[in-house]
Amino acid sequence: MPDTLLYLEIVVNGQPGGQVLPVEYRGGHYYLTPDQLRNAGVPLQQTGAQPVAIDQIDSRLQVRYSGETQQLLITVPGDWLPSQRIGEGPSENYLPAESSPGLLFNYEVYASQTPDSQTHGFVSAWTEQRLFGGFGAVTNNGIYRRDLGSAEGVESENRYIRYDTQWQYNDDVNMMSYSAGDVITGALPWSSAVRLGGLQVSRNFSTRPDLVTYPLPAFAGQAAVPSTVDLYINSYKTNSSQVNPGPFTIDSVPFVSGAGEATVVTTDALGRQVSTVVPFYVASELLQAGLTDYSVSAGAIRQNYGIRSADYGDPAASGLVRHGLTDWLTLEAQAEGAPGMAVGGAGAGVRVGRFGVLNLAWSGSSSRADAFDQSEQAAQALDNRTGAGIGDSDVSGPISDFSTGTLLPPEGGRGSQVSLGYTFSNQRFSLNAQRILRSEHYADLSNYNTRSRLSRRSDQLTGSLSLGRFGTLGSGYFDVRDAQGGRTRLVNLSYSKSLWGNSSFYATVNRAIGGEGFNAQLMLSIPFGDAGTASFSATRDTDNQWSGRATYSRAIPSDGGFGWNIAYADGQVSNSQYQQADLSWRGDHLETRGGIYGNSGRFTRWGQVSGSLVAMDGRVYAANQVNDAFALISTSGHGDIPVSYENQRIGETDERGYLLVPSVTSFYHARFQIDPLNLPAEVSVPTVEQTRSLRRDSGLLITFPVNTLSSANLTLVGPDGRPLPNGSPVSLAGSAKKSYVGWDGLVWLEEITQENLLTITRADDGSVCRVTVRVPRPQGIHNLGPLVCRP
Repeated sequence: MPDTLLYLEIVVNGQPGGQVLPVEYRGGHYYLTPDQLRNAGVPLQQTGAQPVAIDQIDSRLQVRYSGETQQLLITVPGDWLPSQRIGEGPSENYLPAESSPGLLFNYEVYASQTPDSQTHGFVSAWTEQRLFGGFGAVTNNGIYRRDLGSAEGVESENRYIRYDTQWQYNDDVNMMSYSAGDVITGALPWSSAVRLGGLQVSRNFSTRPDLVTYPLPAFAGQAAVPSTVDLYINSYKTNSSQVNPGPFTIDSVPFVSGAGEATVVTTDALGRQVSTVVPFYVASELLQAGLTDYSVSAGAIRQNYGIRSADYGDPAASGLVRHGLTDWLTLEAQAEGAPGMAVGGAGAGVRVGRFGVLNLAWSGSSSRADAFDQSEQAAQALDNRTGAGIGDSDVSGPISDFSTGTLLPPEGGRGSQVSLGYTFSNQRFSLNAQRILRSEHYADLSNYNTRSRLSRRSDQLTGSLSLGRFGTLGSGYFDVRDAQGGRTRLVNLSYSKSLWGNSSFYATVNRAIGGEGFNAQLMLSIPFGDAGTASFSATRDTDNQWSGRATYSRAIPSDGGFGWNIAYADGQVSNSQYQQADLSWRGDHLETRGGIYGNSGRFTRWGQVSGSLVAMDGRVYAANQVNDAFALISTSGHGDIPVSYENQRIGETDERGYLLVPSVTSFYHARFQIDPLNLPAEVSVPTVEQTRSLRRDSGLLITFPVNTLSSANLTLVGPDGRPLPNGSPVSLAGSAKKSYVGWDGLVWLEEITQENLLTITRADDGSVCRVTVRVPRPQGIHNLGPLVCRP
């Protein structure tokens, strides 16, 4: 091609820039100035207005002329182009949590009566009180029990037991929680939590549910031309995005856990695909690099929780910290102490490539004999953990870490604990193993001022295997050696499988090694949709005695109504016949339950009612029990307006325009909607949907403004009596809004006052006329006219 001047569109790596530039061609080279190249999207460092040969700027630059499309196709190296990140950061979606001032009273009253028992029956009332606002929330809860008479010589229990009293403020901006009163210390997987009466400062990631605290994989690639990038996690498509030429990183990975495989597929405009397979392992127990979690507590040790209302012992303090040093290494440490006892330890969680997570921890303790209960009388082996005693449901694992019964108190001394753990999981298989070894004199706050001793060794090994359409197998082995040399070993095997529809089958076998016999259970569950669920089970005990149970139940629907539970059981053991029947109902203001259970000779009758009372915005509202946060919806005095929460209809506002939504998850972005179709025509609703975030244990008043319209539907005519031309603009004095004349001279004015001056520019000849509209009582919709518009 001879030397010439071409006018061409510049295309960089397949992406048109929309600019047509004069390109000089001479000597086999194409010339543009550096400034023109930069404006066209070529990432050059140099500047200038002197034309240069494009392909001589850098040997990696490629230039091609397309005569068919009249384009200059420039290809630059991928590392010249800016990096792109696919996926919005969580901070962009952050919505600060809110709270309105108010009071809340939760209650649950239960009554039970059994004939021929030592107590003729009892009534208990669990209550909770909350005072909340911008200062946080003050809560108190406890239970009152009263016996309804008792047999001769049996002492009645009529008293109130306080559980917890606490002030807490959650700072969602800094992800912090501040507490005073009854608190629970922080704990690591190799330590125990105890109750204190005192103060606590802690990191609280739960205030930001939009943040993922554990490391998630990011997948990088490079596109030579504009392309579509699809991400598949374990063969499931999770993301599809458009990318420009250049390197890119995908960090919008869904919440996954364990080992998996990611496939990144890049597809250009011609359909050419490049696939990259990347294996990964996500460890949810680790922290992202740079994240720190901690908790510091100080106060008096809470003793006999659930038995006494205010039994506080010696002062104690506890603190822990976890820090994500890298995405594969999380360090952790804890220290705690009380008079006569000091405990400290450190550990680490390490992701071993794609092969799981290894946890290592060591801790040491030093204690004196007076740090334990040295009283002469025999004492039950109670501990100070978050439960009331050994064997409670909150004990970690199926076997207690404590020796039970009447014990000699620990002598004190120096001791140590070593904890080793390993976890692995993928789509089909999971494994969890842990061993804890303790020396004779190791102790911590969980057995401070008690006679209990920590176990010397504890082993746990659990696993599961997915058999696909054939079900799932699970197994476990548990081995504990107590402080007195006793040993307890259990082995467990389970199997579950989904059958037709949503029905399922479950089987489990348990055996104590060294004991006689085994326990077994078989269960079949068959749901019938809204009609309820039927289940059948057979159980074998260690004496080879079988029993069977049949149950038909229906849960209360989410929007309220009736539920029930009917059961019958019988077996080879004498007096094993058992019947149960109960009925439940939940309305807008409370929930009630009642029924009977027992055998034909002795039935227990019981009843329960639960709900809440809320004081907010100058009124008191009755609602179902509020376990977390709630919202009070106001429609500005208009009743019978349907309200929805997360697209689920909750109810309608009352005659004063209020509705209480009792079950709102705190700190999440909650979406509330109203349906304005029931509103009269003379009102307008600026917004019908609001997304808000609520503080924990608090309530929020959410107001949907409903404005009463003062509108007019006018008919305007000229001096000749003919309607003004269609499309003539109408201006209202004092308002920036413009209206237009419609067919037959009709004009709609949304907001009017008592006197309104209109200026109309006729669409036919451009002349201007004016008319004054007077409305003595501008409320509602007024039909006026015909009104004469005069020059």
